[in-house]
Amino acid sequence: MMKWVEKNLVWIGIALGAVLLIGAVAAVVLSMPPPRFKILTGREGGGYYQAALQYQKIAAERGFHLEIVPTAGSLDVLKRLEAGEASVGFVQGGTALNADPTILNTMAGVFYEPVWIFYRRDSFPEGPIHAIQDLKGKTIEIGEQGSGTNMLARMLLADNRIDGENATLVEAPTADALAALKSGQADAAFVVVAPNSQTIKELIIDPRIELMDLPLAPAYIAKHPFLTSVTLPAGAIDVVNLTPDEDKQLLATVANLVVRTDIHPDLLRLLTVAAVATHERGGIFEKRFEFPSVQLTDLPINKEATAYLERIKSGNSLLDNYLPFWAAAILDRYLLFVLPILLIVLPLLSRSPLVYQWYMRNKINLWYKRVHNTEMRVDTMTLGEVEQEIVQLDELDDVIARELTVSSAYMPAVYDLRTHITYVAGQLEKRKQRLAKEMPGPAQVVQ
Repeated sequence: MMKWVEKNLVWIGIALGAVLLIGAVAAVVLSMPPPRFKILTGREGGGYYQAALQYQKIAAERGFHLEIVPTAGSLDVLKRLEAGEASVGFVQGGTALNADPTILNTMAGVFYEPVWIFYRRDSFPEGPIHAIQDLKGKTIEIGEQGSGTNMLARMLLADNRIDGENATLVEAPTADALAALKSGQADAAFVVVAPNSQTIKELIIDPRIELMDLPLAPAYIAKHPFLTSVTLPAGAIDVVNLTPDEDKQLLATVANLVVRTDIHPDLLRLLTVAAVATHERGGIFEKRFEFPSVQLTDLPINKEATAYLERIKSGNSLLDNYLPFWAAAILDRYLLFVLPILLIVLPLLSRSPLVYQWYMRNKINLWYKRVHNTEMRVDTMTLGEVEQEIVQLDELDDVIARELTVSSAYMPAVYDLRTHITYVAGQLEKRKQRLAKEMPGPAQVVQ
């Protein structure tokens, strides 16, 4: 059996190589990401939806179709993600604290979401208010049921001992809530949206509406670590008309991209590219390159996403810079893992007894084939060919003596080879003598 393996080691190697190649091709094909996937957002037109539109464009440029699915809000998004209706969604910071970390991970935080607390001036004739507790006894819009705004508003109101017993809490979508505030049907409204929202601009310049400044923001942050604070500078909305007319300190959460733990790694890579391209420029509250970030997240950070994020933000993702997305993804997913394995496996193979024996014998057998080929042609050679072959065999013997290096265990085979060369050279000399005798001499030439 061992002799058969040694004799056919080359063909065995070719067969194994073919099997590995077919297996590798099959693995690549079967592991390709789905060309279509879904992202869950808030209501159409909101900050999440607008960001998803940018993601959709970037995905399309790389050959993917990203379907945007609006929802009632963050709690609805989490419920759908856990049910497997989509692989990724935008979630308001603080809403995923009780989500299942074995099913969901945070990919990154992508921008600040201020908690805008607007109130009607005529509902508070005594002047501007600076504390949430001043809303007691009023009609307050807290966002629709299932939204992150609703959850956050109830939490902040509860911190101030305000609930449905001592205030009127109205659950409605943002558009309806703000319409009620403008019409006077509500005294105040909690809104969690991006600052570039047209609705926010309209409310801030409305002379009937005031944005609450929260000097006690640090107290809420100490109690709820997922919160942070941001400052809306005077004139940030309209510098000419100085809107707002003074700095406003606001509470804020961080909008998180939450992904299922079973998301395809190439989709994770795609989303990371999209997040960096969309959010690294910053905004009114975000410094340039501050986002995407892994700070202020509710769920464990996806390790692969973090690795991609660090490379892409630092500009060290050379594969993405110079190759099409699909090619970069395949090379990153396989080559960067296969090469280290090969560096370990190949030295082990080189020390395999069978491989070592084949290698040593093959070094000798290559020359044996050359000598044997000459031996088989001796009886058909012309005198000129014989003389040329004698010279070449002599040179070959010299090369073998000087350059053929093998271990001491295989030196007898080398001497056998050189003996074989001497034998074939002797056969060539005999052939040369016979041919010389057969040639006519001067006296035999016909006149």
